Amino acid sequence: MGRIFANALIGPAAFASAALTFTGSPATAETGAPVATRTPPVSLHITRAPDNAVRAEYRLARPTTALHFAPHLDGYRARDWQTAPQEFRWVREGDDERIERVDGKPFTQLSFDIPVRYRSLEKAYAPFSPFSDGGLLVYSGHFQTCSALPCKGTEPLAITVAAQGATIGVGGKRTADTAAFVSREEGTYVYIGNAEPAATAGFLAIVDPALQPELRDHLLQSLPQSMRDFAAIYGELAITPELYVSLDPQPPAQSGLSRQGGTLPGQVFIHLYGDGWRKPFALGEVLVLDWFFAHEAAHFFQRAGTNDVIGPDSQAWIHEGGADAMAALVMQDRGDAERAYVDRRIAEARKVCAAGLAQVALNAASRAGRFDLHYQCGMLIALAIDADVRRGSGGAKGLHDVNRRFFATVRSGTPWTRASFLAAARRTGLSAPTLATITAITGQKLDDPAAQIDAMLRQAGLDQGLGQAGLDQAAP
Repeated sequence: MGRIFANALIGPAAFASAALTFTGSPATAETGAPVATRTPPVSLHITRAPDNAVRAEYRLARPTTALHFAPHLDGYRARDWQTAPQEFRWVREGDDERIERVDGKPFTQLSFDIPVRYRSLEKAYAPFSPFSDGGLLVYSGHFQTCSALPCKGTEPLAITVAAQGATIGVGGKRTADTAAFVSREEGTYVYIGNAEPAATAGFLAIVDPALQPELRDHLLQSLPQSMRDFAAIYGELAITPELYVSLDPQPPAQSGLSRQGGTLPGQVFIHLYGDGWRKPFALGEVLVLDWFFAHEAAHFFQRAGTNDVIGPDSQAWIHEGGADAMAALVMQDRGDAERAYVDRRIAEARKVCAAGLAQVALNAASRAGRFDLHYQCGMLIALAIDADVRRGSGGAKGLHDVNRRFFATVRSGTPWTRASFLAAARRTGLSAPTLATITAITGQKLDDPAAQIDAMLRQAGLDQGLGQAGLDQAAP
């Protein structure tokens, strides 16, 4: 899966319908007295332009000498956001960036012409996901900005969107031609196009019309199935998620099967790029997508269980690896093909995790550019916890019981940390030897990570589920 598949942020809607004004305090509004308004410091107007582009126009309440953006996205904005030649320049600010006039003078308006094309960005959502019928998703988070420092890149931004003759979908609402909302925190995807939502229980689903009918039908069943599986364990969600599946309209020849996706508040999305998606494919490719949907559905229930609290990147093995483990547990009960697929994922995870931890400690993996280890190692840790707790309880308890206990402690105010997660596991029945090994794997650089991982799996009894052949095959 792509990097951003599990850098997912789920929770309450991250936006609200709004005009380009901010309201006064809720208490004032509740009294029925006139509600004070003020012009936002920065607002944005996005227009769908001809020639497969959008125009983004920033308007400022007062002059500023720079607009600040975080993070810098490895120079994406400087490459693709075109403004008046010779008048503005991009400047790096550590991990962030700003745009300013070359002459240093203040400004109150700034427009960009931006080509609509798919970009795979490291540790970031794609700015656009085009559909084969001309529709597109626009990610609002990359547009959030500040007219002064400090700037986190999550500050609210009032946005209007105009696309004559198209439907605009944002915040679970669909309107014709124009829409207005406030992008907050991590932002949201805005749909611009004319596709009608597919009929699927519990979802507003926009699936690319060029997708093969068999695959389209399968995808419209896969995510609802995962949601039902987790709802039976963790309880029903209070939201109706949006599902977006886009297919690259002009894939390069011989580009194979690639995909990238993730979750945002109330949304699941996946972009399929590569010419392989237009050719006959094997069951294995479908199982890859089933895994993706199960993983992303797991994030909904993780975040719903904790009032949208999540831990830092340094401990992402808890939620990213945990979501993979949750996916493994529900998929292995669906049939022989799914069970064999899960076994292959476990074996490959053991291989990748052991090799990766030989180079870097898990708690330093994000800083070292090995965020993927949180998926692989984290899944093994979570499945080891599941197996160990099941064995100690005679099968009466497992990872889901650990999660429910952990989510409840986070919801009551306990920080989302390694210590609180492992404490929840211990109180649910995790044995002392397995706890000690997991503590070492997650807290320090290992001299022999392969041996430590195997010890964890065997202490938990997971080697019996995976099979000794699987462990032997996975060994580096």
